[in-house]
Amino acid sequence: MLGNRVFARAVWVLVALLTGLCVLAAPSVAGAAEPPEADECRRAPLAHARVSASLALQHDDRTYTKIITKLVVDVPGDWPFAQDLLLSEESRKYIRAMACLTRSKQSKQQRHWEEWRTGDPVVTSRDGRIKVVDTAHSWVDQYRSDIEVGVWNVRAGARRWLVRLQVPPALVGARWDKITVEPGAPGAESAEPRPDAGEGTTALVWRPARQDQSKASEKRRPEEKQASKAARTAETARQGRGATAEARAGSVPLVVVSLRPSWQRSWAAQSDRLIAVGMGEAGELLWMGAVSALLLMAAREYRRRPGTPTADQRHTMRNLVAWAVLSVALNVLTRTDEMIDRYVQRRADGRWLSEWIFFGHYGLALVVAALLLAFSRPPRRVGLAALLLVLVPLANTAPTGVLGLSKTPFTSDAGLVVQSLSACSVIALTLLGFVAAAWRLAIDGHLLPESRRFPGNDRVLRMRIAGPAVAVATVVIAICFALAEERTWQRISWLSDPADPEYGSDRRSVLVSNVVMSVSDGLDWINGYHWLLTAVAALAVLRTWRTSPSLSPLDEQADRAERLLFLTFYAAAVGLGGGWTLGIGLLNGLWIPLHMLALYGATTLFMRRSVLAQPLEVSRQPFFEGLGPGARTQLLRKARAYRETHANLRRLDQGLFGDEPPKRADEERDLSTLHDWPAIGSLAAPDRLPSQVSVVDAALALGPRDHWWANGSRGARLALIPGLPTAVLTTWAWTIRGEAWENTLSYQFGFPDVMLNFLFWMVTWAAAGFVLGALWRVLPGRRGAVKAIPVTFAFALSTALDAMLAWFTNDSVADLSLHILAMLFVLTVTGIALDLDTFRGERRYWQSRLGLLLSVYQMRYYSLQLAYLIAQVIAIITIWQFFAEPAVTPDGPGNQ
Repeated sequence: MLGNRVFARAVWVLVALLTGLCVLAAPSVAGAAEPPEADECRRAPLAHARVSASLALQHDDRTYTKIITKLVVDVPGDWPFAQDLLLSEESRKYIRAMACLTRSKQSKQQRHWEEWRTGDPVVTSRDGRIKVVDTAHSWVDQYRSDIEVGVWNVRAGARRWLVRLQVPPALVGARWDKITVEPGAPGAESAEPRPDAGEGTTALVWRPARQDQSKASEKRRPEEKQASKAARTAETARQGRGATAEARAGSVPLVVVSLRPSWQRSWAAQSDRLIAVGMGEAGELLWMGAVSALLLMAAREYRRRPGTPTADQRHTMRNLVAWAVLSVALNVLTRTDEMIDRYVQRRADGRWLSEWIFFGHYGLALVVAALLLAFSRPPRRVGLAALLLVLVPLANTAPTGVLGLSKTPFTSDAGLVVQSLSACSVIALTLLGFVAAAWRLAIDGHLLPESRRFPGNDRVLRMRIAGPAVAVATVVIAICFALAEERTWQRISWLSDPADPEYGSDRRSVLVSNVVMSVSDGLDWINGYHWLLTAVAALAVLRTWRTSPSLSPLDEQADRAERLLFLTFYAAAVGLGGGWTLGIGLLNGLWIPLHMLALYGATTLFMRRSVLAQPLEVSRQPFFEGLGPGARTQLLRKARAYRETHANLRRLDQGLFGDEPPKRADEERDLSTLHDWPAIGSLAAPDRLPSQVSVVDAALALGPRDHWWANGSRGARLALIPGLPTAVLTTWAWTIRGEAWENTLSYQFGFPDVMLNFLFWMVTWAAAGFVLGALWRVLPGRRGAVKAIPVTFAFALSTALDAMLAWFTNDSVADLSLHILAMLFVLTVTGIALDLDTFRGERRYWQSRLGLLLSVYQMRYYSLQLAYLIAQVIAIITIWQFFAEPAVTPDGPGNQ
């Protein structure tokens, strides 16, 4: 009942949202005053205004060159529109006046898709004059397209970029004090007209006002220089208000600067070319193809094992093989969609483009959802719900136009409602398919607890839970999409007349178009987290096919199948995607083998230094060969006696015993006896523990559980504790800090993506904890904090390679060091928690976990590791403050 109520409320919220979208997209009612004519600004020139303009290109430590512009206009109080600048930013008079000052092309409707602002222009009034400071920015991320930012135009070619000054008509006759162009290194290749001066290393400066004064003084006759002050004043008064833009035409130089940027920024600016997009999509397919090939290779090795597999093993293996094939198919469909979009936009006419966007996006999305549902084999009710969700998009895209809207989807309010319902249905259907697929993988691998209502049976995906969850998620996505679209529209239509009928029609057309495009964009966004299902499929096989003799999936006793699948899980779930450079992910697929080699090398390189690999004193066999049933119990019993004996010796040294203190020789004899080890495992006779290993070290080396899988599962759970605040920090760095927040606000799925980013990091930390626990017995070091270092080193090695590539391409590496330190912190705390969990049986004898930890580590080790943790926190804060903000380029409306 509760699920039905939640589902009903979600539907009502969706209906209300669609109604709100129609109201927002409806044309505004015109006000009493008619909008100004296009040449009204030209008829009101600013002969006595003082103007300065600047443009700077920032190339370093970012993928795309950033454009920063600034326009300062000092307006005289007698300008007809001067007082309008002091009105509200939503006033039509303010819009008219500001457009006269900041727009080179005068029109009732302004569309600046590439212009970004951190706020409205700053307007101040002083001494009868009004000063306007307008700043804007953008990025050079389009090839052979005009990027209009403020009063500047930037066009990026294959080798050269052109920067042009576009003077608003009202400012043609104004006094231009200073024009500055900062092209950045290596500087400008040419500049017209010749600049008057330079600033810094590469900046060029023009001072038109000084040139005008110099020319006027050269033409003045000698007798005019002796004229009286009164005559000059009278002449100025006579010509002041009569000065027109035509009279002073040519006082503003048509500044054109040509520059040849570095090859890194030049290539990044061409990342939207069809060939560059194809290379990026090929890199994504290579990544998924490499993972799928590894999964299939692991499946083949598992099937070569002797013996008949169990039912659970058959189910998980079938799922693994099916998902390896399906994941490639899903990526081909989503990536093909993007490539066809780009090709049609460049090669086809408008009719074909409209038909492809309308029918192709819905068709591919429905195919993807159908494949996911076919793979998951959901219960009947879930299947019926999926069929109901299909009805709206199928009717909408039917060739005969069942709803009568397929041919004109962008021209009516009804079209907006139907397209929104269709898009929401497809998004909900895709989410339901991913949830059902993840449920199938997890339940077949017994990764979920058994049903509480029916003990001994697996849990069932119930529609009363999945339905409301998917509905709420869809509503949240729709609301965030509407908010992002409204913010984007306000940005691109800034200084447009909202009372003009064209404003409303354009607004609705853009909104409906983006709603239709959101089907494809949403599919790409959701499919971007397909690696979660890959990780679940690998875990399910590792759990059901695990072998008991091996110490870890990477030791010498583990077979090739287990080793290969475990390394693939690490690469997919823990390793960060690398190879994204210059806006192209062609090298992304190379990071899969790099992650695997890094972990395998970091583990096997120091495996012989692990506690369990140390030789026994008598037989010289490795200690792990003497492990068998009951070894953990014996070691825990010996470890407690060891700690008690050492406590007695410390009290004896301090004179804290009574009248009959124990003899030191007896206590030392007891310590020596604790090192005796029975003939268990493969030992033929009793032996003694390695001389340099204490029984506490041996107990900690086994971990809290009896099998590597159980140790890994415990490590994953414990990693969630330090992972929670760390995930908040890294999510903030990715999506909120600095320029990333601008991307989040403008991205159609920005706010939902923040939540999925948080999930991404939580899964990453949990998977890293699983890897640490699974490798626990073969990692070097006697304490958990030391065992965390090899896994962190493997993570840091592949991340460092990505940083080197970013350094070579002059890209930002601000967050990479933070990721490494965050991983070290999470694994260090997890390692300490695993040590504490090993002695959980003694928890009842201590007042707090801290007391037990002090007993296990003893004060000397505890102080060292506490200082180690504090040093990590200080390092994270220091690096966080040292590096600059991440260079994040918000996607333009055309790219979302």
